[in-house]
Parts: sequence; C-alpha cells; structure tokens
Amino acid sequence: MTSMRFWTMLPPSRSAAKTVQAARDAEARGLEGVFSIQLGSNPWVPLGAVAATTSRIRLATGIALAFTRSPFETALAALDLDALSEGRFTLGLGTGVASAHAEHYGSAYAQPAARLAEALRIIKLVLSGDARKHGRFDGTFWQLDFSRLGLAKPLRPNLPVWIAALREPLVRVAGAHADGLIGHPSWSLRWASEQLRGPFAAALRASGRARKQVEVNLWQVVAPNPDPRESVRDAKAHVAIYASIAQYESYFAAHGFADEARALAAAAAAGQRDLIDLVPDEMARSFVVCGTPAEVAKQLESLRDIADSLCLQPPPVAGDARRAYEARIAETFY
Repeated sequence: MTSMRFWTMLPPSRSAAKTVQAARDAEARGLEGVFSIQLGSNPWVPLGAVAATTSRIRLATGIALAFTRSPFETALAALDLDALSEGRFTLGLGTGVASAHAEHYGSAYAQPAARLAEALRIIKLVLSGDARKHGRFDGTFWQLDFSRLGLAKPLRPNLPVWIAALREPLVRVAGAHADGLIGHPSWSLRWASEQLRGPFAAALRASGRARKQVEVNLWQVVAPNPDPRESVRDAKAHVAIYASIAQYESYFAAHGFADEARALAAAAAAGQRDLIDLVPDEMARSFVVCGTPAEVAKQLESLRDIADSLCLQPPPVAGDARRAYEARIAETFY
C-alpha cells in the first residue's frame, strides 16, 4: 500500500520526552499525522508538546469527546493548537459512549447524532471567525450569544473538523457537515465499504460536495503475526473490550454476533475480567485484520479505493508483544 498515507496514535499519559519522541519518530518515518486520544487522558496537552517540537507532521485529536466540554471551549482549544502548530492541526470529534458521560463526566448525552451535529455548527462558527457576525445561536441543545465575542482572526478559517462514527447516523453527519470521517477501530472491512459507499456517499451528494472535499481516515486494528493462531487470539482482546459495551450490541448484531455481544456485556456487568474465551475465532477475524504480515497487507488492499489514510493500531496486548506488533506494522506498511 505504498500510495496510502498513514497516521499513528500517540501513547496517552506519557512523559513529554516520550510523547515528543514518538511524534518525531513518526515524522522521520514519513507518516502523515499523529492522533491524541481522550480515553482516560486529555487529548489536547500532548499535542501542545508535539506542536512545539515537530515541523511537518499533522496533529489531531483522535478523538476529543464533543459533549464533555462546551463547543466554544472545544473551538478555542482547536484554535490554540492550530496556532501552536502553525496550521497543522485537525479537530477530531466523537460522541464516545453514554455510560462514560453519565458515570465519569456527568455530561448530557441524549440524541448524540443531533447533539454532535449542532456542536459542529457552533464550533465551525467560532473557527471560521464568523461567530460575532452571527450573533445569537439558538439551537436545540445550546443557546449562546456571540454578539460581543472578541477573538483574534483565526490562522485558518477552514481548520478541518473530522467526525468519528460507528453506525450510520454519525456517518451521515460526517458526510453532510464535516471535513473528514474517522472510522471506528472496530469497523470490519465489510462495514467500512458499506458505510462509505452507501450512507456517507449519499450524505455527501446531498450536501453538494465532492468526495475529494472530505477526508476519510480509517482506524483499523491489525494483528500481523507470523503465527496466525496467535494473531487471532490477540485480536480477541480488542473485540472483547468493544463487544462488552451494551450500547454497541446492535453494531455487532448487524454482523451476526448478537448472542456473543449480549454474553460479553452480561459477563462484563457481572464483573468478569477475562472475556477472551467468549469471543469465537470468526468474530475476532471479523473486526480485527488477522494473519501473517503479508496476509494482513493483502486484506487491507480493499480499503485503497475508499480511504484517504489509515491509522493502524495493534490489538491491546502489552509489553514485548505490543512492541513486536508495532514493529511489524512499521516494517510492513511504513
């Protein structure tokens, strides 16, 4: 996949030195960009360090949760990071899951697709520099007044905003309103093709935009391993994490794994920690690209016609096993 552009994920909650080194290594390898995630971590802080110590590589939140702070605060953070990086920042937004908002953030979550679409409208008003001219914003979820807002002229009034999606409603939001789409790390190859050729393409057409105006970045979990059986076993750890989230049951059911998802969610709710044995081999192979490095590369060829860039991530194994996957991903694709 020599013509494909690649991104990578910055390890969260690391020292400034390790964070910067990871970004510099990615820049030296010729990667397109680095993501910083909001998952038990802050998505903005690591990118500040990276912005000051790199010169070419693109930076993005991947993802920042759209409902845990006001859209205005999110827009200000994006403007700051774009200025710090001299125009290299992309704002990646997503909804996350309802349980985290209720249990950890105390934030509203109802009607997430509509809420995210409205947040995107507000954020783009601020990023463009047109918020003061617009004045009041009276939406369904936010009522704001920008008539006295005083902000410096943005470095880039068209700072890109990408939307992360799992199911069709957010795929349509991205196609209709955003500058990019981030595919969920549990997207199967079939699902990616169906969503991008179907609802995403339809939303793009309805918006009057061409495909080349919206960037598609797919996050694929891959397990390239000389031992295919070990590849599948390690893939099960990733599938167990996401399929045990009750909110995602309909997604796994759409692939024929409703019973397995319900069993995983029940086991997680009961406090069971080791869920790998509840994931059949077929399920693991459906949501993680498994096999030898050559087999993984061949399977990913199907994304060439639908994606502009990829962020390849190893399954959630630790220590030497994770480092081995990272090395094989780099050797195979970068």
